[in-house]
Amino acid sequence: MPKLVKPVSNFELNNYLGKWYEVARLDHSFERGLSQVSAEYSLKDDGGVSVINRGFSKADNEWQEAEGKAYFINENTEGYLKVSFFGPFYGSYVIFELDHDNYQYAFV
Repeated sequence: MPKLVKPVSNFELNNYLGKWYEVARLDHSFERGLSQVSAEYSLKDDGGVSVINRGFSKADNEWQEAEGKAYFINENTEGYLKVSFFGPFYGSYVIFELDHDNYQYAFV
């Protein structure tokens, strides 16, 4: 995690579950060329979070989807998780700004 980025506290996973729509992003190779990007989060039986990222590729004229899993790094009240889309490899997932009242927006 970058030194100046701090995960939110008082995070409530049940309020975060469901479908989120991307409004803006930094360039990432795995989303390059995709539009209408969304992420859907649901609970897994093992206590983790199922992640489905989806976006439309204009070049291929089709939807692309990636399924992953996420787990809390520390307490489940801190917006700091590890996420994997490729086998045993995990990356940081840090929620550093959040609408705590209504869960209408998040900066990740």
